[in-house]
Amino acid sequence: MIEYYPFLTNFLSVKTFNNEIYIKLYLQITILGVEMTSEKILTLEKTSFKGALEIAKKGTHCGMCRFDFLETGLCPSGKKHGFLAYWPQGRMQIFKNLMEEKVKPTEKLIEIVNSCSLCGICDKQCNFATQLRPEKVAKALKDYVEELDKGDFQNIPEDKNIIALRKIVGEEWATNDPIITSSYISSIIAPDSKFNFYIVMPKDAQELSKVIKYANSNNLPYLPRSGGTLLSMAAPTVLSNAFGLEKGIVIDLLRMNQLEIHPESQTAMVGAGITAFELQKEAHKHNLRANVAEAGAHICANIASTGILSTWGNKYGWAADNFIDVETVDDEGNIINHSDLEIENPYTTEYGFTNISLVPPLIVTKVTTRLNPVFDDEEAVFVPFENIQDAIDLSFKVARRGMGFSNVILSRKYLAEFISPTPNIAKDFEYILEKYMKLNYAVDIICNKDEKKIIESMVDYTIDKSTLKSLILGCPKLSTLKDSEFMKILSEEKDPLKAIFAGPMKEHFEKALEATPENISKIYDEDLQDFFKKAYSKPELTNIIWLHEHRIFPSRLMRQRMFLPMGGVIWTEYEKNLLDWINMFVNVGDKNKLIHALGFISPFDQGRFACLEYDFYYDHNDPDAKKRVDKAIIESQERSLQIDGILSALNFYFKGLYRKEHVLFPIAKAISDDDRELFRELLKNIIGGV
Repeated sequence: MIEYYPFLTNFLSVKTFNNEIYIKLYLQITILGVEMTSEKILTLEKTSFKGALEIAKKGTHCGMCRFDFLETGLCPSGKKHGFLAYWPQGRMQIFKNLMEEKVKPTEKLIEIVNSCSLCGICDKQCNFATQLRPEKVAKALKDYVEELDKGDFQNIPEDKNIIALRKIVGEEWATNDPIITSSYISSIIAPDSKFNFYIVMPKDAQELSKVIKYANSNNLPYLPRSGGTLLSMAAPTVLSNAFGLEKGIVIDLLRMNQLEIHPESQTAMVGAGITAFELQKEAHKHNLRANVAEAGAHICANIASTGILSTWGNKYGWAADNFIDVETVDDEGNIINHSDLEIENPYTTEYGFTNISLVPPLIVTKVTTRLNPVFDDEEAVFVPFENIQDAIDLSFKVARRGMGFSNVILSRKYLAEFISPTPNIAKDFEYILEKYMKLNYAVDIICNKDEKKIIESMVDYTIDKSTLKSLILGCPKLSTLKDSEFMKILSEEKDPLKAIFAGPMKEHFEKALEATPENISKIYDEDLQDFFKKAYSKPELTNIIWLHEHRIFPSRLMRQRMFLPMGGVIWTEYEKNLLDWINMFVNVGDKNKLIHALGFISPFDQGRFACLEYDFYYDHNDPDAKKRVDKAIIESQERSLQIDGILSALNFYFKGLYRKEHVLFPIAKAISDDDRELFRELLKNIIGGV
């Protein structure tokens, strides 16, 4: 019998090479009484700064790490400290700024890195939305701080402004620290700005009022920030000249987190710090539904900015249709409610193409929003189309008849991006939809069971619930069928959509997808697979109605690259101009060598008008791409106004507090050549030249 008596005798050396720590160990082993010494090298992985920087640069400030949409809990550091610097998205921005030497370390950086426990919540949230691993950046940030000497940290002195602001909002809720300030770059602060900023987090309208009055009396510009998603989309582009802030006070509204559901009146009291997902989740507990946009949109800011453009607009409305009352603070610090009797009409605005404002007219601090009943017999109808005109005909016909709660035409690209858990799968999925399945558009309607029967009688076939579930869970397998014999056979069918969704191939197709939570979880990193298996096992993630309500998939449009939604509103009486409008965007995208695609078309107000979103995708780290998207923004908006019946996106931004009739009436006519020159000059004054 051989006995082993291994034990550690000595550390011979410890060295760092290529960001890995090598530890040489001598193991002394006694075998049959003979001492044997064996040298073994153990490698302890150290986070690569280069790899962490690549992750940080791909961050897009989607904001999905700041609310609990996967039941993981919230980042403990962010929840406690509030400032963006303590949230995963802020840490990524800080690390990027440090590596690019845009900011120098301060003593506050030590507190920020120490507040992170590396719990891993952010990796689960962010990997679902963007396929990134922000915890690796958090680790790298810790390693970076450990390598610094005490003398490397700046001590930032107080000035009279920060002292005064802290007296208003409290000692811990105002800062002029450059590290914290730098976390707001690209989501409200322009990328090339100096750090002449103060960040404040008022808890209510009263504190906000005092901040604004102080700012005015001391000649300090200010701008509010809620979720920051719209601002992050605009920050890399020419629109940052209007949206961004070069110096002054950033007012972070996250602490205004009041949320009360009033079932008896079917309303909710919502503070400026509450997201769409958080409101919808609470409303659902009372069998009620809010009209909301994407999950991370903050309700108050979303009402003010775009009036809540959602697929539910045909039934629930747009702009002032969404609320009973709003609490606002104006640019003089006055607290105003829409219900105040002594104020001028708050629901009207100047009409016309020259009415462009890219900043909110008022800061909305609280809203009493409408809620809507949820019915037991609600179902989804999903109708695939090869031709967009056929999709438009069905969607608008259903809308004009007042059927359905939610009504939207989704493009092939939107469908692929939403369903697919990774960018590569989305790319292959879209390729299969276009080349083999001929599924270029889908009309997606949420309605009651009686309306469903009527809609189904209007079309030849639909995609049923089981197949939709299979597409969501089986999309990784579907992507592997690219250029397979199965797909080639399918493409030879006279009507591939009918063959696969309502014909003999349907059963074989669903089996081939091997659609299970376990299989879709395998595309994630090994350490996350158990979590995602459990997540995809929950019925919500394959329930089309729940996904429409809570809208957690749209964040995937921002994974590792930026997109800018353009478009606007068209009166459906000018439906004949709709295809010309879409083709114009196609031409502009091609001309500027951008990835681009139709996003969605959704009818509003019983089909009287429709909202169109067309998206330009670009690498937000590529200066040349940003120049090209700048040109696309200006040209597409200008050419939109040359088509009858259309109001461009820039003309309805920050009009959400008004009645839609005051924004949309009378029907817009194509502008003249003289008006076109006026529009160009107006844009130049607002956002500068391109």
